[in-house]
Amino acid sequence: MNATGPGPGEKTPFTATGDAIERPNAAPPSTNGLIRRGLVPAWRFTRHLLEMVVAMVAGMVVLGVALRMLGEPPGYTNPLVEYACMGAAMSAPMVAWMRYRGHAWSDGLEMTVAMLAPMFALVLPVELGVPVLSEHSLMVLSHAAMILGMVVLMVYRRDRYAHGAHAHRVARKDAA
Repeated sequence: MNATGPGPGEKTPFTATGDAIERPNAAPPSTNGLIRRGLVPAWRFTRHLLEMVVAMVAGMVVLGVALRMLGEPPGYTNPLVEYACMGAAMSAPMVAWMRYRGHAWSDGLEMTVAMLAPMFALVLPVELGVPVLSEHSLMVLSHAAMILGMVVLMVYRRDRYAHGAHAHRVARKDAA
């Protein structure tokens, strides 16, 4: 291509047709729609779950520091008390982050229940003396149950977690 335009037999990098500009190697519109409808919501869903896990880990770090500095609260050897403290330490930053990202308080409460209910479903039998889980396996399984509970809720409410809190806020305002 020379400075005045394409020479004989040369193609221009962009071909104008009507108002649209076609790019030679651009993905067809159907692929772009697939990406917009499939990959972007999947990424938002995954990102939300990862953000919740990071917030929960931050809460556990703060709890660990507090326990080292202040000592264990009374009754902490009781699994219900221990897991209640862990649940509160993980829920607070998770809900705070959800609020920061634009979710309603009810979404935070729902996520907290989805996280804590499966955990306590495992802790309660141990507390009642049913020797089904060791202390180590209870810790591992309860954390896996928390994340599984959150994923189940997020799949159930995928419109909120795959399309972002902004889409959820707009939908709520339109419904009102």
